[in-house]
Amino acid sequence: MPVRRLEVLHSKVVYAVGMATQARDHVQHPGGLWYHAVGMLNAYYALREELTKRTKNTNDQHLRAAIDAWLQAKQADADAFFGNARNIATHQGDIQVEYFTEWEVDTWNDTSRPVRSAKVSVKGGLIDAMPGDEFLSLCTRAMTFLRDGIEEIDRDYKSRGGTEHGLSEHEDLSALFDGMKL
Repeated sequence: MPVRRLEVLHSKVVYAVGMATQARDHVQHPGGLWYHAVGMLNAYYALREELTKRTKNTNDQHLRAAIDAWLQAKQADADAFFGNARNIATHQGDIQVEYFTEWEVDTWNDTSRPVRSAKVSVKGGLIDAMPGDEFLSLCTRAMTFLRDGIEEIDRDYKSRGGTEHGLSEHEDLSALFDGMKL
């Protein structure tokens, strides 16, 4: 059985969406934020490269055409999420993470208290003193954009007559439980 290229790529993007959500507890500290910022920037770049180079590099003309059509329509949107932040952060090391303190109002106790969080900046980019939770929201939107894009490509691919590299149909496992009593 040949590798279903869109299926493999889709599974990676779905995982990345989940990781962006799960990382929320770890970005209030500069170390955790740096780790996840570099990881998410690299993941987004690698997934886009895999789509535009490896997945598209096939003899399947329907897949190439579907990817080309999507890229033509969505390239600017795909570039807008991080710009050149990945290159600056990983190749030039120009990523800055640091603590910042906000004062949280505690109405119940008629006071306020300091809350420490971390923020990230990438020199000359779109990410400038961005709190960790906002950065992860951006990552979630970017990865969701890619996930939805792969699903769009799949629909276009199948409408063009492609079969070999599309996403699998979701299997209905409900029949396994027919006749079982809980």
